[in-house]
Amino acid sequence: MAVFSSNTQLYVVMQQLVARIEAEYPQATEAMLKSKLVIRFNCQEPAGEITIDGSKRPLAIHYGPTAVKPELDITLPSDTLHQILLGNLNLAKALGSKQVQPKGPVWKVMSLAPLFDQAQKIYPQLL
Repeated sequence: MAVFSSNTQLYVVMQQLVARIEAEYPQATEAMLKSKLVIRFNCQEPAGEITIDGSKRPLAIHYGPTAVKPELDITLPSDTLHQILLGNLNLAKALGSKQVQPKGPVWKVMSLAPLFDQAQKIYPQLL
């Protein structure tokens, strides 16, 4: 059974996660802004899109389809995102095993490391 029953539940949990990261670890937000990266997570099962726009201040997060064009597009099952955020699945291993399918400059995903590090500390508390 999927961890998220709907994209609404996925978006609510991710909004809570992002709000906590922004409040408790502003340096993670700064790292994203410094990268100037626009990244879209195309989640599957349930389907949902989360776009992080670090191209300008303030950092913008879009939940659902948006006209913002990503530089890096990552397609993954929502359950895989869940496992990465729990720290049960390493992002590099997920990339290597094709559980995460990037389109664009994959090396730029490393700019997300501070964001994922903080997310892994907070995410289990939200479940």
